[in-house]
Amino acid sequence: MHCKLTKVVALVLLGVILATVPGLVGCGGGGEPGVKEIKFGWVWDFTGRAAKGTTELLGGMQDYLRMLDETDNPLPGVKIKVLTYDGRSEASRVLAGYVWMKGQGADLISCAPHDVAMLRPSFEADKIPFFISSTMNVNLDSEWVVSQYGSPESQLEVILQWIQDNWQNYPTKPKVGFVGLAGVPFYVAQRDTVEKWAATNHADKFQWVGAEMAPSTTTSWAVEISKLKTCDYIMVGMSGPPLASFLIEAKNRGVTSVLAGPLESYLAFWGLVKGAVPESALDGVISGYFYLWWNEDEPVVNAVKEWAPKYHTQAEMNNMYQGTGELMGWALGMIVEDAVRRAVANVGAENVDGIALLQALKEVNMTVEGFPIPWKVSAKANAILRAVQLLKYSASAGDWQLLQDWKVPSVLAD
Repeated sequence: MHCKLTKVVALVLLGVILATVPGLVGCGGGGEPGVKEIKFGWVWDFTGRAAKGTTELLGGMQDYLRMLDETDNPLPGVKIKVLTYDGRSEASRVLAGYVWMKGQGADLISCAPHDVAMLRPSFEADKIPFFISSTMNVNLDSEWVVSQYGSPESQLEVILQWIQDNWQNYPTKPKVGFVGLAGVPFYVAQRDTVEKWAATNHADKFQWVGAEMAPSTTTSWAVEISKLKTCDYIMVGMSGPPLASFLIEAKNRGVTSVLAGPLESYLAFWGLVKGAVPESALDGVISGYFYLWWNEDEPVVNAVKEWAPKYHTQAEMNNMYQGTGELMGWALGMIVEDAVRRAVANVGAENVDGIALLQALKEVNMTVEGFPIPWKVSAKANAILRAVQLLKYSASAGDWQLLQDWKVPSVLAD
């Protein structure tokens, strides 16, 4: 059951090297005799803006599946072979990556949520299932998609509801604005959600200041900050280096607004942000989150703390403790294990394919300690983790602290 991870290079040499992972992927030359190979294709950014989050997420899933072998609990009769294609944060590469994965016979494919929306006509026509991590509201109704957790739009819904419920100065209304990256559907959808909530559906509870969308190459935020500086709350839709530069400049220009956003803006890239931004510029930031943070004493978090150090150096672990990738990847592995075992039970190991895996993912119903509702899709939304916590960063404590306990956004409810 132990063999070396086969790295598949698609058109170009990937900018990331996947670690040796016993028990995760099939060996070259057709895999192990008598063992069915499941191909899980990742068309993601392994270089570029989202690379850090992608590699940590995939690595966390690898660590979990490796742990299964080392505890003598391997997947029955199957091996998972990971295929990767580097999107490099270039939209033009996504379709090519999908076509390449299709040619490789991928059973499941994962990619960025806005790329799922773009590829949806193709994979629905081809009947190729997608199992993704993050999602968007426009993907929630596709019968060919299952996501690990809900959308950033749904997290923003929870944040805005929290503001509405906790604002102390009515009839004076909280001033809300949005800042994001132009031309990226992922962030445009977040902007539209905030604007619809604050300017239309709850205009009696908010004063909508407006939205500022900057090019992804922006390094100076003077214009955007000047227009949003009067906000009580600024919803932020961006990640990686643009977010770091915005936070630094907001602090330097005297912004006193509370900055808030989904985990895809903050928690998923927290290590990068913390390494670039002074603590004083991070104090009070609010983030949504579908999972548990490292400081929560729950079995799934403690399991990662026990096992991950067996596979990583202390320096690597220190970096992981600043983000969500290892935690969410571990959870991804838990879901993959649950689905694969069910698919094998349903059709037999030799017959497991993408269709069997998709059906098994839709049947996932896991009660996990520390979470308020089971991990399962709802009747109207194909996301498995659907409850959101709100966390607030404390510079004095040097860590995230609970701001609001679990809430299920309306779009993800049963």
